[in-house]
Parts: sequence; structure tokens; C-alpha cells
Amino acid sequence: MKKDAFIKIPGKKEGQRIPSRILEETIHRHIKNGRRNIEIEGYGQHGIGGRLWEAGKEETHIRITGQSGQRTGSLGTANTRIEVMGPASDDIGWLNAGAEIIVHGNTSNGVMNGAAQGKVYIGGSIGARGMTMTKRNPRFEPPELWVLGMAGDYFGEFMAGGIAVICGHNSEPKDQILGHRPLVGMVGGEVFVRGSVKGFSQKDAQLSPLSDEDWNWLLTNLKIFLKKINKTNLLKSFSNRSQWQFLRAKTPGEKADGPGKPSMSWFREQVWDKELGKGGLIGDLQETQKGTISLITRGDLRRYIPVWEQGKYMAPCQAACPTGIPVQERWNMVRLDNIDEAISMGLEYTPFPAIVCGYLCPSPCMASCTRNQNYMSPIDIRLLGKAGENVKLPKPSKKSKKKIAVIGAGPGGISTAWHLTLKGHTVTVFDAGNTIGGKISSLIPGSRIPGKTLDSELKRVKKLIPDIKLNQIINCKKFSKIKQDYDFTVIAAGAKKPRSLPIPGIEKAVFANDFLTDSKKDKVKPGKRVVIIGAGNVGCDVATEAHRLGAKEITMIDVQKPAAFGKEKEDAQAVGANFKWPCFTEK
Repeated sequence: MKKDAFIKIPGKKEGQRIPSRILEETIHRHIKNGRRNIEIEGYGQHGIGGRLWEAGKEETHIRITGQSGQRTGSLGTANTRIEVMGPASDDIGWLNAGAEIIVHGNTSNGVMNGAAQGKVYIGGSIGARGMTMTKRNPRFEPPELWVLGMAGDYFGEFMAGGIAVICGHNSEPKDQILGHRPLVGMVGGEVFVRGSVKGFSQKDAQLSPLSDEDWNWLLTNLKIFLKKINKTNLLKSFSNRSQWQFLRAKTPGEKADGPGKPSMSWFREQVWDKELGKGGLIGDLQETQKGTISLITRGDLRRYIPVWEQGKYMAPCQAACPTGIPVQERWNMVRLDNIDEAISMGLEYTPFPAIVCGYLCPSPCMASCTRNQNYMSPIDIRLLGKAGENVKLPKPSKKSKKKIAVIGAGPGGISTAWHLTLKGHTVTVFDAGNTIGGKISSLIPGSRIPGKTLDSELKRVKKLIPDIKLNQIINCKKFSKIKQDYDFTVIAAGAKKPRSLPIPGIEKAVFANDFLTDSKKDKVKPGKRVVIIGAGNVGCDVATEAHRLGAKEITMIDVQKPAAFGKEKEDAQAVGANFKWPCFTEK
């Protein structure tokens, strides 16, 4: 069978009517298989010819014989042509999104209800509430409805866009071509009527002169319409300009000028300001500024309205980053092939780009990435972090005359001194230990940070901040001298005293910081069975180190669901740590 030949689909099988859903699935299957001309024998099935998106931009022709059910061509797509070879039921072209629908007969209620695009040609009359709630997207051609005969009651109710042409064929002079109470609530669109138009809502619509441009458009498209419904013999009788009338929606200004309709400015000045505003009941409480409200673009509207708001709000990844790195800018540099600049950017925000971004950070920027909303994996920022290990030092700003002391050479103190030095200030760092880095150097297991990476980044810190004084015990006297010698003093001593639990036997416990410090120097033997109170990430580090040092049975207990996450939790589970919760003491 040729692909351009009509394939026929019966509406019955073994004497039984095929359900609407099954018939629709059959049509879609043929469309997917490349069929573009389909004839359907209808037995009242609903929605025939709608939603044929699989055809893409290829034209598809659906011919319906027999009885078409409700909502024929509903949600119809562009490049779809539906031809009903007889009368049709309710809601022809409901929510039409671009399909062309031809009906060789009358149709009942709701033709083109809520349509936004497409054209419907009716070779007869239509029932009530045709062309209701139509709208127009200015990016596309407006929806069109062409009717050979007359329209039923409440035509064009709440019409918000589109064009309707009602030809009034075979009507009497006394007939209401648009039925009872047409165009109520109309706010947009146009209607061409051949015949009487009495009774329309004069509050919402008005008769306007038929311009030469409108007449030429009507005459040109009348030829197309009559050819579609095989009634070209009527063109001459329909071409009498004096028989046609043109209706359009009133503008908001025209509605406001109507009888009993004061304008908003009149209401503001004569009612609001006098009773409530200036000099009124709440005049001292309100600060009303007259003027227009600017367009607030959100969602898909941002794609079509030329209001540039890029950068007005912080990107989710940057907002989630503890150090505030503009992650989206780094990836933009990578896209532009400025990879070295993207890697170097990390040093503008932290002295430890490889240690923190590459290994320790749980990457909340990746968790906040908008790619997650579309089921896509965020790009791994850790790759840029790890690449920052061997980046050259950034150039500090011009030297200032400020001398600043930083007490503490842990992550917080070093970061403070780093940024102050980049700003051009002279910084001296004091620390009680014999090395810099604080907990990064002394507590975090080597399995978390490669030794080479740690040494490289600490060495880079010492190059930028040469004045680091170690083994400095800061007492009251020394602190007073530091305050006198420096313009500013920053205290970043860290938390030295661990929190304990007020329970019997706690004196036998070893605190996590002490254990991790000794374990890093291999100076502790935990034994075969270890219980860890607290199942957070620090507890997980203790578990992995205890296993490395010989522990066989590791139990982690907590009063709540363990807060551990990320690599720390994965490493603890990998060594067989058993999480138990909730656990409570008896006393």
C-alpha cells in the first residue's frame, strides 16, 4: 500500500463499538508508522484526530465518515487536517492548537471552545456557545471559525481573541444570526456577520465600519472557505459588501467611558482619596504612588518578553556554596575554553580549592543545581576543585598601610588571612600548634585528603602569607600587646573544648578530636570492638580510622536518625560500621 493512500480504520470490531481510547491508540500507532492519510469510520468515538504530535511537521489528513463523537480535533496540532464528511457533535476544535477542521454539515455546541490557533470550517450552522473563551497568542496566527449558516445562543461568550465569520446562509431577515445574547464578556477578537446582529452585548462589543483592508481580507478568505466546504457557487451572493457587518471588542478605555462606568482615575480622586486616602481614614498609613506597574516576567514568559533580568538573583548553586563561589560563571569560562581562568577562580574565594572543593565539601552547589529538576546529573564541580592543587598564586592588591593580626592558623584563620592579604593588607598569623591547617592537618583522615594535595596547598598558603608565627601560646599579656601592635585583631582560635554527655561512665570515653589526632600519628590502638556515640560525619571518620587501626566490630549509635551523609557515610558503611538509632540511656 502506498504511504499517501488512505488507510481505513473501522469503528467497530466483531460487531462491537471500539472504545475511544483504543481507537485513539490505533490512530497514533499508524502515525508513528509513517501513515499520514487515515480514514476513520466513526461510531461516536470522542477526540478523533486530536493530539497527533508524532507527525511533527509532516501534514496529516484525517477523514471521518459515520458519526464523529464529541471533541473531534480537540487539542489539534499544526499540520493536521481533519475532515468530517457529515454533521458533528459537541466541542469541535476544543482547545485547538493549530489544526484545520472541516465539517460538511451542522455541528452542535461549543465549537472552537478555548481555541488558541487553527481554523475550523463549518458547512452548516453551529449550536450554542461557539467561539467561547478563545484567545490569541501574538506569536501565532489567530484562531478562525467560519460558519456557513447561523450561530446558536451565547456565541462568543468571554471571547478574548480570534476571528469568526458567520455567513447566515438560508437565514430570514428577522433571524438573529448570532443567536441570543452574543458576545457577553468579550474582551478581544473580531466577528464578521452577514445579516442581523441585534441583541449583542453593547457593554463589551461594538459595531465598526468595515474598512477596505478588512473587506479584502474577508473576500480573499471567503473563497478559501467555500472551496473547503464545496460551496464555491455561493461566492457571488456572499460578495455583497453591504450585507456584511463588523463587530469588535471594546477596549478597556471604551468600556470605562460607557454609561454608569466611571474611570479608575475618577474613582481614585473622587472616592478613594476623599474617604480613605489623603485626609481620609487611613491616609496616614498608606504611601500610594500613582503610575503603572512594571511587567513581572516569570516562568515561560521570560522567554518571550524582552526584559533582561539575568543576574538579578543569585544562581542556586552560588547561593548554596558555603564560600559563595559563582559556580555558573566558572562553567561559563569552561564553555568559552578559558579553563585555566575557571580553575584559578577558586583561589579568589578559598585558599584550599583542592582540599575543600575537590575532597571535603559535600558539594551543596551540585545538590541545588537546576539540572536536577530535569532529571539530569549536575556537572561534577569536584573536578575543577581538584585541578586547583597546582594553580599559581593570585596577585594581591596594592599594599595598604593596615597591619592585621589573625589568631589561629586553622581553616578559618588561614582563610581570613588569605583574603586580607589579597586585599593588600599586611597580615601576621599566630597559632599555638607547630603546623598550619588546624583540623585539616591534624584530624581529618588521610583517606579523605591525599597527603600530596594537603602539602601543596599549605605550601602555597605560606608563600602568600610569609609571616606565620607557630608555637605561640596567647595569654592575656601577649594578647594585649598584639592589640597594641596591630590595627585590627581577628580571633579564629576554633573550638578546643569538646562537648560531653552528663551520663555515668563518660569519663572512660575518648573524644573524637583526641582520637583522630592520635590516629593520624598512629599513636592509638582502639581494640577489636568500638562503640561511637554520635552518627554524624565526624563519627564516620572515627569509624574508618578505627577500622584502619584494627577494629573489627564498629557500632555507631545516635538518639535520632543519623545525620551522616556523603562520602563519609559511604566510607563508614564500606568498613562495616553498624548504625543503630534511636538509642537512649537508662539514666
